[in-house]
Amino acid sequence: MSQELITALECLDKAMGQLRRATVDIPFRREGFKADHNAFVRSVAVLRTSLSYSRSQLEPASARRRRRGSPRK
Repeated sequence: MSQELITALECLDKAMGQLRRATVDIPFRREGFKADHNAFVRSVAVLRTSLSYSRSQLEPASARRRRRGSPRK
């Protein structure tokens, strides 16, 4: 499950990069585009941060123990 999340985060990064390149020629002040764009980017940033933090919860328990340095049972 963790690998699927990593793949989704990579795809999200690629999509946001494409959005950045696509909006280069758009005037930001036209018809409230800047406010909509800023709200969207903020919400994607919150989503990405939340997904990134949830990665540790999706890893198997054995991998979490090894990373923390706890002894195995």
